[in-house]
Amino acid sequence: MPRPVWTVEHHPVVSTTQALARLLPAWSAITANEQTAGRGQRERRFVSDPGGLYLTAVLPYAGDPFAARGFALAVGWAVRATLCRAGVADVRLRWPNDLMVGARKVGGILVEQAGKDTLLVGLGLNVSNQPWLADPALRETAGRLADAPGGETLPPRTELVARLLRAIGVAHHAFGRTRLTGFVPALNRCWGGRRRVRLELVPQVGLDGIEGEFNGIGPTGCVLLRIDNGAQITVAEHHISRLSEVRLAEITPALAV
Repeated sequence: MPRPVWTVEHHPVVSTTQALARLLPAWSAITANEQTAGRGQRERRFVSDPGGLYLTAVLPYAGDPFAARGFALAVGWAVRATLCRAGVADVRLRWPNDLMVGARKVGGILVEQAGKDTLLVGLGLNVSNQPWLADPALRETAGRLADAPGGETLPPRTELVARLLRAIGVAHHAFGRTRLTGFVPALNRCWGGRRRVRLELVPQVGLDGIEGEFNGIGPTGCVLLRIDNGAQITVAEHHISRLSEVRLAEITPALAV
């Protein structure tokens, strides 16, 4: 695959990198040191204080939302691999769009359609920032790469941005060939072991939520959950409004699908 040439525009402070990138052509990117109105999935606030890395990449898009379903997971896989190659240990994914070190969230991914033929991939990473100072509720849940084993090996910001954009381009190319199905085996090696989770469900399902042991995802992207009677059930992605981890499951063998 010919390596795409990215046009990168950097700003010290922005409202959101997504907003600035929305009208740009494919293979453009916006980066910032701080966002004043950062947001995550389902319009949740994403604290974006100074010292983090905030990036939006603009990608070509064929216009089919069903074909693009699950692309955020492919981006997560690519970003995690980049951080691991940079020497950061213990980085894992949390379904559907979080990057974790242990029990703490160090990053998030937001994928949105921009124009009719472009897709926005937003990435926020806690590098040396301290989001819990802006929101004390994050003190027990947020982490940063600087505190992770190997975090001191991260390359300078410009080089890290270049590596991340390269990884996003690779994920885009591979996803175009295999869709989510081709990523499932690799993704199921990135969750960091089985964990007890609670799924909050959309109102249309008729249930508030369900708990069980997260057991990866299936070929179509559905969540595999082992409930307390030992049965494994599948829950469609569009039936889930939120996944939260309850505690590390007592048994953490390799995931199997």
